[in-house]
Amino acid sequence: MKNHKHIVTIGVLLALSLIFAYLEMILPSFLPNPAFKIGLSQIPILLTFYLFDLKSSAAVSTGKVLMMSLLFGYFLTYIFFVNLSGAIFSILFIGLSQQLKFSIPMTSLMSSLGHNLGQFIIIGFTLGWNIALFYLPVIIVFSVLFGLIIGLISQSLLNKIEKRI
Repeated sequence: MKNHKHIVTIGVLLALSLIFAYLEMILPSFLPNPAFKIGLSQIPILLTFYLFDLKSSAAVSTGKVLMMSLLFGYFLTYIFFVNLSGAIFSILFIGLSQQLKFSIPMTSLMSSLGHNLGQFIIIGFTLGWNIALFYLPVIIVFSVLFGLIIGLISQSLLNKIEKRI
């Protein structure tokens, strides 16, 4: 069994991820589509990965999707499955980045691309590939841009955390 400090830290990171996801949900979007998000909730997920491991990061990521869907009433709806597929692909791409020994910003970029790829696949199969392909160029640009920004923020926070440990 993991020590209490590990469990508490994972709980705090999950709570932060939920808070960031909620903020992105309630704040007005300046992006071309209100469904596009910057990905602030990815910061605690990346911190979990670098402080602990991929399994803990997956727990925070899927826990965030599950808890948000329960809190806001979309559990087992279309949005839930779109978000879940994004979370699963994001974690898979973080694992790939680990194997390739990518930097934190590149891991974040890969995570962002994976998240959007997972959502893209669900949207393509359910709403049609024409709709999914219409948004693909914009999705790629925002994935790269915001993935790098979130990665740089995560790297800065991780450096500060590691200095205190």
